[in-house]
Amino acid sequence: MESLGKVTVICTAFNHEDWIWEALESVAMQDYHDKELVIVDNGSSDSTAERIKDWVSQYSGLFPVKTYFFEDTRPYCQTFNEVFAETNGDYLVDLSGDDVLYPDHLSLSIAQLSQDPEAAFSFSDAYLLESSGSITTFYKRNTFGELREKLHMGTIYETLLRRSIICAATMVFNAKIFRKESGYDESLYYEDFDIQIRMARKYHVVFSDHVGVLKREHEESMSANQYQRYFSKMLPSTVKVCEKALELNQSQDENKALLERVLFELKHALWSANFSAADQLIQMAERLHGKGLKLKLYKAWAKFKLDISWLYVSVTS
Repeated sequence: MESLGKVTVICTAFNHEDWIWEALESVAMQDYHDKELVIVDNGSSDSTAERIKDWVSQYSGLFPVKTYFFEDTRPYCQTFNEVFAETNGDYLVDLSGDDVLYPDHLSLSIAQLSQDPEAAFSFSDAYLLESSGSITTFYKRNTFGELREKLHMGTIYETLLRRSIICAATMVFNAKIFRKESGYDESLYYEDFDIQIRMARKYHVVFSDHVGVLKREHEESMSANQYQRYFSKMLPSTVKVCEKALELNQSQDENKALLERVLFELKHALWSANFSAADQLIQMAERLHGKGLKLKLYKAWAKFKLDISWLYVSVTS
């Protein structure tokens, strides 16, 4: 495919020895040739680093590859920003070492993104591979492969407040805009909710109707531990992003959408006995003028710190 600009793929791995080779091969097999690959081993304790070195030693050399090996695990957002700062691509992909890019993902995404220079990122569909071996698409599709629910780009910010509708693994960023917005928020444990909200507030985003990524869902993945019992590392960041979103909101409809998200996160914080995060979410619900029996029940639950997280674990495992 003719180059529309260089794409930088930053592949970050942590204990991905079983999958990292396939992830790196998927970058090499892209039909978009103007690319560079940056590989980061973020303090893995298994043989991930050795697998990376083996792959680099035998790869074709048709595109630039750079590696970083850290002895200790470093904060994800900070590390990504530091690595990104050393690159100069026109587009950017954040690839996890346990995911796979399909061969035309970059070319299709960049073709879509290049049509709107003011768009911050493109996103697409993905296959979700469960540990059991079952595979589904991120978006529900009919028997003809058509989306069952139309995505409305004009209200994407409000929709993102309400629920997660973008598979972060499929995102291809406009690197200039990513750099202008200072990349990921380094005060956060995870990145996708915040970067989607911030960019959808200020810029266009575009959807490419193709399945571009195989995303693995397994018990060691970050998303699988989003509501970890008692000590969720992600919930405090979720609370902070909701607080930031409240400052970004410009209408009552957006506040209503945010309230839906806050109540959803509050429910899971309570079920998983993350009561500190629950207290913060209750305060935010009150600032958003939340009312009704559901919120009253949640407030009572938080007040008495009723711990039934054992049941939550059994239901969600």
